[in-house]
Amino acid sequence: MRAGARDPWFLALCGAALLLLVLLFAAGALTGAFNPDTLSYLKAAASGEPWGQPRHPAYGFVAGLLGASETATGHVAQAQALLHVTASIVLYWGARYGGIGRAGAFALAAAALFSQSGLYHLRLVVPESVANSCLLIAFGMALAASGWRGAFRLLVVPIALFIGAAYLARPSHLPAIVAVAALYGLFAWRNHQSRPVLRAAVLMLAAALPFLAQSAVRLRAVGDFNIVSFGGYQMSPLAGFMLTPEIVARLPEPARQTAQAILTAREKAENDGLVAHTPLNSSGERSFASAALGYFDIYARSYDELLQHVIVPLQDPNESWVAFNRRLMAFSFATVTTAPSRWAAWIGGATTRLTGRAIVTNAPMLAAGLVLLVAAMPAFLRRRPLGVGRDDLGAVSIVALGWLACTAPLSILVTFPASRYIDTAALLLPAIPLSLAIALFRKLAREPDSGDALA
Repeated sequence: MRAGARDPWFLALCGAALLLLVLLFAAGALTGAFNPDTLSYLKAAASGEPWGQPRHPAYGFVAGLLGASETATGHVAQAQALLHVTASIVLYWGARYGGIGRAGAFALAAAALFSQSGLYHLRLVVPESVANSCLLIAFGMALAASGWRGAFRLLVVPIALFIGAAYLARPSHLPAIVAVAALYGLFAWRNHQSRPVLRAAVLMLAAALPFLAQSAVRLRAVGDFNIVSFGGYQMSPLAGFMLTPEIVARLPEPARQTAQAILTAREKAENDGLVAHTPLNSSGERSFASAALGYFDIYARSYDELLQHVIVPLQDPNESWVAFNRRLMAFSFATVTTAPSRWAAWIGGATTRLTGRAIVTNAPMLAAGLVLLVAAMPAFLRRRPLGVGRDDLGAVSIVALGWLACTAPLSILVTFPASRYIDTAALLLPAIPLSLAIALFRKLAREPDSGDALA
């Protein structure tokens, strides 16, 4: 691999990154902004019992060092923007060392740089941008380790630390423990590295160590083995929508008591118009499965209302947040295991929502699709084959789908795919049509009068 100064794709990426920073500065996006979740992170860092709060204290602590407070955003947005750009560059070089060509590496890095999630969240004092940037850096390092001989021993610890930073900032990234290791193993096998399966297993274990260490600290401090006490709270509306009197009667104690309280409060909220009713199906019956599969947005639009107006008020005055979350987790697991067919319908509907919106409401994906259409039209009009031969489409697709595997599963299995989850999951998907478009443009430029595949 030649020096970056001779790489026009890398120079183009650097130019795009510089232009992005200038535009963000001119638009005022680097001054930072709050969103409704910001104060919960800052309060967790300032709390005398940080491990018992709904949010992890690390992000709030770092944001505080950068000058963030309840009244000021400090330099958080600037730091997040620089980390965002750095992550895109690391991903480019990681892809190159991992055996992906310049155009394919550029497609991946450009998708990361101009991602909808990145452009929206890097200005906000919330951990989405940091979590995504850390995971992108872990991706780049894992790809580099898969193709750069002798690099695994050098990079395994940094990869694990960046994965850990990603899921500590955003616990929905926990699947990265397995997915990044699998991605490394696949590319290491592709690049003929020795013992790819063993090394992937070592990487997976190393990536799990931050989770185990953090959870052990919380277990000692508040009696809860997890990154943060939030999963039961976040999953409870999913289970709450499933409830019927028949399901409640089948639940074990004490989950049954919680379920009955939620069902009673939900029905009242439905009658008051705060939470949407499950609609009638074609047979005139209220079918959860039919609504979840065909009209999932009914539940998506009422998810937060059910959580805030129905479930949160059920916390006992003397019940700690950790205990309340644990009770909701027990209720949620009992419900989905008692009614697995309803959970399967939820997963199907959530997957449909995520997949559709990852394409239709993802501006970079639509832009990449338009570029692909422009690239394909000359060959179509000339009635020539679209063969693209030895391009990087397969490798780019594996990396993009690997990212999807890191970021999408928990938003489908234990909650609903809100816009922020969808934007994150779709972050690298535009690289697929973009890499194909680049291959077609290069074919037209090199062989304007030939239908042969691109060499």
